[in-house]
Amino acid sequence: MGNRTARILSALLFLSVSLIFNAQVFADDLLLTSFESATKSDLGTEMGTWTSNPLDSSQGTTMETIDVYGVMGRTGSTHVAKITYDVATNGPALNGIYIMLNKMNLAPYKNLTFLIKGDPDKGFTTKFSVTLTSSSGQRATCRVTGITDNWQKISIPVKKFLATGTMGNLSNIVELDVTFDDMTVDAKEGVLYMDEIRLTTD
Repeated sequence: MGNRTARILSALLFLSVSLIFNAQVFADDLLLTSFESATKSDLGTEMGTWTSNPLDSSQGTTMETIDVYGVMGRTGSTHVAKITYDVATNGPALNGIYIMLNKMNLAPYKNLTFLIKGDPDKGFTTKFSVTLTSSSGQRATCRVTGITDNWQKISIPVKKFLATGTMGNLSNIVELDVTFDDMTVDAKEGVLYMDEIRLTTD
């Protein structure tokens, strides 16, 4: 009886591990935000702007949702985020936008993607950073480059975040930040348009 029970328990354990593994392998793409709102993500979590020094009014980021036509060849209008950033101040400057992720497991996903373009009239940086923060406070940052005044899809391999910073795994991610800092950007102030931040399995 004991051996039979042990075999059953082993089989159940194997089945449970298999189900978890397959659930990760066959995870669907996940839309984090389509910027229908400037304060709530498509996950229902909080989203907004931040600055490292709230007392310094000469720097900061603002975000609003606007209607834009012809995003990536689409017909009709689309809600996108208009992100106005400013790090042109004396001393260090660091600000951006955030999306709360509620201890999300990013391991089943291959890429973090989003649509983006710069404003040719207002000016824009061609590079900035994307940062993930875990529930234990570990951070990992990837730099985004090559932004132009035309819409394009940027894709960051999720595993690339593990090669930077102090993050040991991707199982408990609480926040995603788009970050502008005076040491990274190549235009200290400007406007970017962003849409559809996703986690994808392709």
